[in-house]
Amino acid sequence: MFNRKKAPSNAIESLIGASTVIEGNIRFHGGLRIDGQVRGDVIAEDDVPSVLVLSEQARVIGQVRADNVIVNGSIEGPVQAQELLELQPMARISGPNSAHRKQI
Repeated sequence: MFNRKKAPSNAIESLIGASTVIEGNIRFHGGLRIDGQVRGDVIAEDDVPSVLVLSEQARVIGQVRADNVIVNGSIEGPVQAQELLELQPMARISGPNSAHRKQI
């Protein structure tokens, strides 16, 4: 009706729960939803279309890369979305700062 571009309908295949903290890099295929914390890079593999969803309580400290990225949480690091980057009302993104990342 308003000719808005909609997010892809990729199914969310994996979930990182709100009480989960992961220290290390994540590589995923398809869809990933993060409700918890990741201290490391979150990168989609290139072989299939991908969607990454960060809920309001989610926090990623590291690089984020996927075809479609929907953010309502916080990211401390560079973000690369090949097709769509959607920032929802609670989204917070700060660029890379290696000195700050080492302190956390």
